[in-house]
Amino acid sequence: MKYDKIIEKINSKTLSRAELSKIKQNAELKNRQGDTDAIHVINAIHQATPADAYILFMGFCPSADIHNRLDIEWRQKGICRFDFLESEHQAARFNTICAGDLVILKKREQFGKTMKLYGHGRVTGVAYDKDNIRYLTMNWSEQDKVIEVPLIGCNSTVDVKSIELVENEMPNEFYEWLNT
Repeated sequence: MKYDKIIEKINSKTLSRAELSKIKQNAELKNRQGDTDAIHVINAIHQATPADAYILFMGFCPSADIHNRLDIEWRQKGICRFDFLESEHQAARFNTICAGDLVILKKREQFGKTMKLYGHGRVTGVAYDKDNIRYLTMNWSEQDKVIEVPLIGCNSTVDVKSIELVENEMPNEFYEWLNT
């Protein structure tokens, strides 16, 4: 196939998010122009692990109400979704998440101060539902201990952080929780 070399590079885990995004934009353009082989490049990018990993602290309770929790369904289905598309900036953040990124389920506890963490998992890929809404395929941890840690950054549902920032801000309890 004519795109074997680029797909091999995509699968190498050496490309940054920005590089993968640019390749995807080019492949989507080629696909729209009739190059049906470009879909193989797009599919490879949906499963690709970028060189620069992120941690997504993901809220899972619409209206901040624990009775509306979505995490139980997500774990059963092996997915993670963001369906509040009216929030364009949060949807854009969610769309930066790639295979290999870590998703941590969080709920604010003390506004502006702490959050409770309810679980974590690794993104295994990106998929689209019948309405073409992007979601993440996940390998969720079986761990079910809930811990309270300092809130890092903003109070939004979709809170993407670099690994370096998390390493500088989180207490040891967080890392013990991740490894159990």
